[in-house]
Amino acid sequence: MLRIESARDLLLRELVSAMHNLHETIANISSEEYDWEPLSPSEQAADCLLPPERKRVWRVFQQEGHWTYDYTPEALDPPPFTTIAWIINHIAQTADMYLFCIQSEKAEGIERTWDDLPVPSNFAMACKYLDEVLAVARGYLLSFPQQQIDEKLNKLTPAPWGEMRPTYVNLWGGVIEHLILHTMQIAARKDTIRYGF
Repeated sequence: MLRIESARDLLLRELVSAMHNLHETIANISSEEYDWEPLSPSEQAADCLLPPERKRVWRVFQQEGHWTYDYTPEALDPPPFTTIAWIINHIAQTADMYLFCIQSEKAEGIERTWDDLPVPSNFAMACKYLDEVLAVARGYLLSFPQQQIDEKLNKLTPAPWGEMRPTYVNLWGGVIEHLILHTMQIAARKDTIRYGF
């Protein structure tokens, strides 16, 4: 058990706990469940042709020889259903971009864009990408010298869209809390697929 002596220790504890919950949640997901969506094959074929803002389902898919995913920054009403594949990709890419912005002190679009991030083609690769990104987050927190923890966590760094916020806010919101939220969403998707509710 990690002894809590600083805000860094608290962030580490929450990150490790969130990673444990994620691994428990996705441990027995099948490849069919990973890509499952609530549309019939004919509905799916029609939906795939629409732009993201009009789709009923957001998914990870191959297009012109590379893997991509549905997204639009606008809040949609009603929101599209997201596949487990989409959710895992979203967690990994969001954490990846936040960590880049924190460590480089540059917003998205200056040296790196969302299009530069990988989109894994299958469950195993998506889990590997997510684990690698979360390991970077853990390593970053562990890298702080004891005497610089407060300075490092309170330093203003950009969120991906450019807003300057304390590093601890970016780490919590973009990596840890985001992981917790979407892990619960994956658990709900599993129940929907397996039990119909």
